[in-house]
Amino acid sequence: MLCNRCNTEVSGIHDGNMLWCENCGAGMKHEPMYVTGYCQSHSCRTQVYCRVKRFGKYISRVTRDPSVLQHYDKLLDLYSCFEFAWTRNKENSSRIYFFAKPVLLKLCTELLKLKTQNLPTLKDKLRELNQIQELMGLKETVHWKSMHHIKSTGSQIGFQKVVFDAVRP
Repeated sequence: MLCNRCNTEVSGIHDGNMLWCENCGAGMKHEPMYVTGYCQSHSCRTQVYCRVKRFGKYISRVTRDPSVLQHYDKLLDLYSCFEFAWTRNKENSSRIYFFAKPVLLKLCTELLKLKTQNLPTLKDKLRELNQIQELMGLKETVHWKSMHHIKSTGSQIGFQKVVFDAVRP
């Protein structure tokens, strides 16, 4: 592989998700692997905190609306797109913690054009509005768009190129 910094042909040193130039030490290729599963049965590892799973439990707990429950998987897919985009763009976010579940449920149902009533909201409407605005900004990122493309079409073609181009120095 050709190093962009020193222009030498090297095989590179693979460390974690990164391929490093063995000549000058520059990062040549970043290949993160993202897994959306939660503690598979064949794994003996301890359970990992999973926001998507907790959001799914939240949906089941707060709503009995059939139109929402029919789109349960799509809601979880949208939620995971927002989580992925926020994680990849955390340095641009004003938030320390992830967004409130009521705000995300409201936004995801609106994106799916579901007519819902009596969904929980935040007491502080300004805080809710700020979170929605930041989420809509995340929706415009390359990470959200590429993850949403994968979730909606089931295709990973082009995803690695889009994400690689976005993180290239």
